[in-house]
Amino acid sequence: MTVFSVTYDLNKDKDYEKLWAELEKFNGHKAALSFFFVDVNTNEPHVLLDHLNNYIDDDDRLVVSRVDVRPATQRAFKGTKDWLDRRFP
Repeated sequence: MTVFSVTYDLNKDKDYEKLWAELEKFNGHKAALSFFFVDVNTNEPHVLLDHLNNYIDDDDRLVVSRVDVRPATQRAFKGTKDWLDRRFP
């Protein structure tokens, strides 16, 4: 499994629930307002990006980055430290 960060801007139609539900299917954890960590079965960011494009509109923004070392966080949402601890011992 590979950890990715996913950040997004949903513009006119802010259908967050559709995107959030899909991110949670990938063992996702919401760490900030428009930022998730996910744990998926690919090493390629574009594979995840292509999939998630099905859950956003044409005017939205989406960035997917592979996380190879444990990220540092400050005041991330509850549960972030535990989520990261399980993936970066």
